[in-house]
Amino acid sequence: MTAEVILTLGLLLAAGLLARLVATLLRVPEMLILVAVGAAIGPSLGNLVDVPLDSLGAQLTFTLGVSAILFYGGLNLSLKVLRSVATSLALLSVVGILLTAAVVAVPAHYALEMGWTEALLLGAVLSPTDPAILVGLFSGSGLRPKVGHTLIAESGFNDPVGAVLALALAGAVVSSSGAGVGPSLAADFVVAMLISVGIGLVAGILLAATISSHRAGIWSESSAIAMAMVVTIGYFSLDSTDGSGYLGAFVAGIIVGNMRLLKLSMHSVHERELKDFARHVAEIVTLLVFLILGINLPFSAIAEYWLPALATILVLMLIARPLVVIVCALPDRRARWQRSELTFMSWSRETGVVPAALVGVLAGLGVPDIEIYGAVVALAIIVTLAIQAMPAPWLARRLGLLDSPQSGETEAAN
Repeated sequence: MTAEVILTLGLLLAAGLLARLVATLLRVPEMLILVAVGAAIGPSLGNLVDVPLDSLGAQLTFTLGVSAILFYGGLNLSLKVLRSVATSLALLSVVGILLTAAVVAVPAHYALEMGWTEALLLGAVLSPTDPAILVGLFSGSGLRPKVGHTLIAESGFNDPVGAVLALALAGAVVSSSGAGVGPSLAADFVVAMLISVGIGLVAGILLAATISSHRAGIWSESSAIAMAMVVTIGYFSLDSTDGSGYLGAFVAGIIVGNMRLLKLSMHSVHERELKDFARHVAEIVTLLVFLILGINLPFSAIAEYWLPALATILVLMLIARPLVVIVCALPDRRARWQRSELTFMSWSRETGVVPAALVGVLAGLGVPDIEIYGAVVALAIIVTLAIQAMPAPWLARRLGLLDSPQSGETEAAN
């Protein structure tokens, strides 16, 4: 058993490196190639690797691993840069998630013939965005910082919020209590959010203090280990209290990344070590998540449901996303959004790591008809990356959103 686990991990890492090389050569989104390579080595095709969604390795990747990704996302988020778009971010991250889930539930109910609670669950799973892939696509291109930072921050915030909503709905689906969606579920969602933010704040403040150069920094030279401990224990604590380890890890990352607002600082060497460690963990987990998704692609379900699934995805892209941007960003007068910026944001809603991980978590919880969720999410990843992410640089250029490096740096500094 030990030898099989080691061999499987080695094959997955080798496949991830191969996929990364191919994506670089072809200049296509890495996630697309990872899913394709995963399918090629999985039991349906090459039969080299088998990592079921409900296996221990997959579940650890989808829970602790994704929490580490979100901690890294928060770690690199500047609250000062985002202060002018705070209202838009708050609305996009909460109202946007709820609105997306509600809009997507309609085609899921009628086209996929799902019950309303199950349809809302699918909408919640699809609602988190993953525009962080645009960082690679726009590397060195000078995408206007106001737009780029907003999209990345939105992803960081709405990933855990979408996860909290999805897990609350999954509880209603699995319980078979017939309670459906109502005041009880809404209360559970709010309580989970408050618990997650509260524990995340406490964990982040404690971690920031103990790894800082302040006299309380007892782990200043072990910041990477301390980060791993906080993410692990934080996830366990939140899971035990019906909170979200995803949201808690993200909030803790924000606190640590902005510890200067708490009058704390880190030695430059220790700060670099922490960020390098978090980045490497995030890269490895991202490789594993999409490879495992590809390995478990439900080809029979995709063949059966591809047309209604595609209709659901098009509603997500062409109706839900523009509606969310109009409702959540347009009223924010302080942000002074331009039409070109709103147009680009409406087009940027790639499906990525958190929806893929949530499929694995739902499988572990025993959600019925999990193959439908897997099929829709897999198609959403492929369609949104191919249709939205790949032409994004061209669209940004046509909309005049590619600033010179100097102007970008000036805006970020302000």
